[in-house]
Amino acid sequence: MTSRVLVAIDSTGLSELVPPTLSAKVRPEETEVLVLQVVEPFLYTAPPEMSPGYQLENAVRRKELQDCAKESLRLAVEVLRKEGFKVDSRLIEGEIKHGIVAAAADWGADLIVVTSHARRGVAKFFHRSVAESIVHNASCSVLVLKEAVKKAAAAA
Repeated sequence: MTSRVLVAIDSTGLSELVPPTLSAKVRPEETEVLVLQVVEPFLYTAPPEMSPGYQLENAVRRKELQDCAKESLRLAVEVLRKEGFKVDSRLIEGEIKHGIVAAAADWGADLIVVTSHARRGVAKFFHRSVAESIVHNASCSVLVLKEAVKKAAAAA
């Protein structure tokens, strides 16, 4: 039976943890992988009295974010395919935590893999833990890879 794993990535560099961890946990020949990147909507609009260049600047910034996300997706797909996984990718726009949970449900994921920065205290309060929200709201299992794992691997 083929399992379906949704791998949610971002542009922080933590996503490099996913391929070796996934290879260690599941068999590539029995797993379909959907690599997902959710980009938050760019909601800044300029009031009419602002300079006309402001809207253009926002459009350029949005395109830069989209291009960066596409490149992250391309790299993740390339690495996972080299590991032997059947991989597809998707870039969506929306609130990250809700977008991941919704995409997993729509696609019929058996497992969601996300990374976590393991913030604590005030930083966690202000940044709202995306991983924590996914764990609580997903209808399937969730594997959270922590930043501490990356630091430990780098130190070894």
